[in-house]
Amino acid sequence: MSNDFQDGWIVLDGLNFHYTEWGNPAKPTVLMLHGLNVQCHTWDPFARQLADRYHVLCLDLRGHGDSDWARTGYRVRSFARDVHHFIDAMGVGPVHLVGHSNGVRVGIAVAGEKPETIRTLALSDAGPSNSPEGAVAMRDFIQGTTNLKGFRNEAEAREFYLGYHPEWTEEFIDLHVKYQLRKNWAGKLVPKADPDLQWITGSISLPDVKYLWKMAKNLTMPTQIMAGRTSNVIDADVVDKMVATMPNAKVEWYDAGHYFLRELPDQFMATLNAFLSEHEA
Repeated sequence: MSNDFQDGWIVLDGLNFHYTEWGNPAKPTVLMLHGLNVQCHTWDPFARQLADRYHVLCLDLRGHGDSDWARTGYRVRSFARDVHHFIDAMGVGPVHLVGHSNGVRVGIAVAGEKPETIRTLALSDAGPSNSPEGAVAMRDFIQGTTNLKGFRNEAEAREFYLGYHPEWTEEFIDLHVKYQLRKNWAGKLVPKADPDLQWITGSISLPDVKYLWKMAKNLTMPTQIMAGRTSNVIDADVVDKMVATMPNAKVEWYDAGHYFLRELPDQFMATLNAFLSEHEA
């Protein structure tokens, strides 16, 4: 099992992007897209396990992690354009694409716009739209975790994240503390993510919803939907609509919430491994 990754940097459309790279570049590529207000290292435990069989790339999306903030904003098609350019620049298509939360929305746009670049699609607890309750819950959560006053030290940050996510396995808490924050000029640990990302959860993104349902019709590649039974983001109605809309989709449910991949990482990894193995070239 590989414990090694390399940090990479690439300029796309004038923005500097950070990514991690795992495994052998000669093997099939798995591209992993994180959720809103997170960063690529949230995939470390899974990328480490995949690296023996795959070439794994985990990208910090615009406005997140160590990638540049974007003055032009965070429309889903802007995220998707970045990913298209990343795949082209790295010369790795077609890829197995894995997304969680906002990474699902970006993945649907990427795969719908250019289906020939995506070998398989794994979508973790999000869809073209949220459930009505999920839209409110995500807005409140993102606003609450974006506008932080800052932490004095890592211990204080760890206590905060444990309070928000007591159900997570500790490795994911540690990754948040290590990679989610930067030290500002006042010596405080503050989120790396652009505060303007919070507007994604408001009405400004309503046109993206219509667009993503349109793109969902183009997903001819094998598609694995994963959903939490107690998720506060999507529900059975959204999942049923996804299955009815996407030409080649199946579903697995988890007895957990939106972050089931951090609550039940072994089950998530088993599902992902089985799905990828089923569709190896």
